[in-house]
Amino acid sequence: MRRAKQASEAAHQQALAAKEAADEASQAKSQFLANMSHELRTPLNAIIGYSEMLQEEVEDLDQKQLTPDLQKIHGAGKHLLGLINDILDLSKVEAGKMALYLEDFDIATMVAEVASTVRPLVAKNGNQLEVVCPTDIGKMRADTTKVRQTLFNLLSNASKFTEKGTIRLEVRRVISNQSPVTSGEVRSQSASLNTDHCSLITFSVTDTGIGMTPEQISRLFEAFAQADASTTRKYGGTGLGWRSAGSFAG
Repeated sequence: MRRAKQASEAAHQQALAAKEAADEASQAKSQFLANMSHELRTPLNAIIGYSEMLQEEVEDLDQKQLTPDLQKIHGAGKHLLGLINDILDLSKVEAGKMALYLEDFDIATMVAEVASTVRPLVAKNGNQLEVVCPTDIGKMRADTTKVRQTLFNLLSNASKFTEKGTIRLEVRRVISNQSPVTSGEVRSQSASLNTDHCSLITFSVTDTGIGMTPEQISRLFEAFAQADASTTRKYGGTGLGWRSAGSFAG
């Protein structure tokens, strides 16, 4: 009996030590990713900035035949910068260093700005963007940058997997003891909120794209998760957009 107790205590200590080692390794990885992301963003911003300057210069010099190549450089730089930003945000979340800067802002104005930014991306695949947001919906208190980024991630993801279809963003204010969730939405049982008599702002993004299977939905908020290899090859991406959105919202 005594030996069994000692063996149990030893196993418990080993498990604790293994957990601490894993936590330290995870934190070290997150810190490394954050540092490397900062190191990469500086030269990338320079490349993007110079490509923009060169585009203006070739137009002034009437050398417009060079514009397509410069646009490719600019587009590739922006794409890579977006991936690095996603990795940096994820590493900050995992390291517990993602700060929130709360402020009151007008919802309709913010939604209009997001829609204006994402509209060219939506149109790229021949899609239409529908925005339903009452002009008198009022204000909310949150981190404006995180809300914008979350909406942009959701809308750009919908645009990527939809062709010649419709992307819809609907914003509502509700006062209820339960946040309205339709059958197509995903909710974590461990993330339930006490919303008794609270004024809630709901953002809903729907599309007419390829959709997801139940198994794919179950992995929706996993970092680097993709539907399957064929989807990754066709549509690209890292699988970080949903993970970032879930981290900001959660």
